[in-house]
Amino acid sequence: MAKGLTINPDVLPIDELRERAWQVLDPQYQEQPAELADQFAVAESNELRSDDLAQVARAAAAGRVATLLIEFERHIASRLDDATGRAGVADMSHPQVDDLLDDLGELVGKMGGQVLVIPAEQMPGRTGTGAAACRYGIELNH
Repeated sequence: MAKGLTINPDVLPIDELRERAWQVLDPQYQEQPAELADQFAVAESNELRSDDLAQVARAAAAGRVATLLIEFERHIASRLDDATGRAGVADMSHPQVDDLLDDLGELVGKMGGQVLVIPAEQMPGRTGTGAAACRYGIELNH
């Protein structure tokens, strides 16, 4: 990081260390969603972006998602088949069933993509699906 803490963390109480670290990280954290929104707008104009969950899941299974944005605290009761990208209905109370967005994030990460969880108000798109994905140079709808 270009900026960081210039103090020995062992000399600070944990709450003060957390506060100082957040003062360094917050400006960078605030810039990232704006940059991503710009990137997603460019990707959308080139038809390299989608917020259709079925399309995103298929692209993720094929390793064609470079960046996946997931809406913070959003859950979709479904299970993802990593091989096909198909989602099936699932009972979230079952201990082996995970959330579709979590499964999607894990799959994109395994395939080498970047996964970011961001607040709902900073999500690009209008469908309210809770996820958006883009890949430069490869169309998602193939």
